[in-house]
Amino acid sequence: MIGCRRRGASVAEFLLDTDAASRLMRAERSAITNMRQSGAKTVSISSVTMAELVYGARLREDNPSVMSAVRAFLARILIHPWDEAAAEAHARIRILAKRLGRSAGAFDIMIAAHADALGVTLVTNDAAIKNLAIDGLKIVSW
Repeated sequence: MIGCRRRGASVAEFLLDTDAASRLMRAERSAITNMRQSGAKTVSISSVTMAELVYGARLREDNPSVMSAVRAFLARILIHPWDEAAAEAHARIRILAKRLGRSAGAFDIMIAAHADALGVTLVTNDAAIKNLAIDGLKIVSW
């Protein structure tokens, strides 16, 4: 397991990765049902996820409704700024993953590290992040 230092937080706090955020933004029934059944008190995203959502919307300039949907979603959700604790967690996770011969996408590791630094549950379906087995990081799939 990859070890990280964590801030204390309730298990009812969830940080969405980009895929999970997109699924909630599109109001996919399974994501909404899983969120409701989770007992979530707080659902948030990392500023890294925000960057990915805005980037994806800008790629679809031919469809302005995509950017409108992203902006509406961002206006309704708590966005955690990337901070020193997230950067420290990211460095630790990447170094330990490299030593163990494991890998995941750079932004995916950043989002997982942010969840770890915040001490919240990460919502992801990303097998590479799950394979990192970050010590103490709770992961759920919606």
